[in-house]
Amino acid sequence: MSHSNTAFHQLLKPVLRHEFEGLAAKHHIGQKLRSASRWDQFIGMLMSQLSGRQSLRDIQSNLEAQQHN
Repeated sequence: MSHSNTAFHQLLKPVLRHEFEGLAAKHHIGQKLRSASRWDQFIGMLMSQLSGRQSLRDIQSNLEAQQHN
């Protein structure tokens, strides 16, 4: 199976992960992270915002569907 970049991947190109992680570590206040990294949380929120999700259940079902692809 050949690899192809998605439109979502292209939208993420300007966001450099190492810079994101540096800023997140610098500005993080609160509890330690649990199962998802800051990057994973960012990706989930971005995908939910761009796809117009309306509820947490809707977001969860969408992310679970994406995980199986």
